[in-house]
Amino acid sequence: MTEEEFYGNWEIYKKREFDFFETNVSYEDRVGPPDELSSVIGLICMSFQRLEDVLSAFIIEMMGTDVVIGKIVVAELSFTNKVNIFSSLFHSLKDSRKFNVGVFDRDEYFKELRKSILKCQEMRNQVIHSSFLKNFKTDQKIIRNKISAKAKNGLAEIEEEVNIPYLFDISDHIISKSLLIEEFFIDFNPKRKKSQNEYISTELSDIFKFRV
Repeated sequence: MTEEEFYGNWEIYKKREFDFFETNVSYEDRVGPPDELSSVIGLICMSFQRLEDVLSAFIIEMMGTDVVIGKIVVAELSFTNKVNIFSSLFHSLKDSRKFNVGVFDRDEYFKELRKSILKCQEMRNQVIHSSFLKNFKTDQKIIRNKISAKAKNGLAEIEEEVNIPYLFDISDHIISKSLLIEEFFIDFNPKRKKSQNEYISTELSDIFKFRV
């Protein structure tokens, strides 16, 4: 097709320029081996989604409803709303059901758990909604840039140096909170058989299959 034919035909131009095309070209064929920065940002995304799935699963567990109905309820909730419902259900059930807090005060433990879950959201958002640049003139230092304009404070611009270990720590921190939520519910359902007394996976479907 000639350039004149391409630019002279709107339907062809529209399809080529605006439609999505799957190429099946591998990552390495496109840009070479994966780099640390994009890889660790990807891990943060995956870790946070795992946390959200675990949170959704145990909201449904606390609701005691049919799994399909529960999925319908949680599917369209924002993460913040899920945390709020999680908190409300805990306070509604804490005197009638058992939550695993070890030897610590139950309410204080949950308060810190809730805070840490919201902190995960804050840290994830800081990463996902920022721009990252590598400064090749300074040993490839990584610069995070974030611009915001809030009604209370007006324009704010953050520019800071970050490194791969710090970003990896964010991913690990988020994963650890998923595990804490699982441990929190180890003794929640007394009807569960002894062999099913632990949630052995953080995959949403696998958690659901242990429901009685």
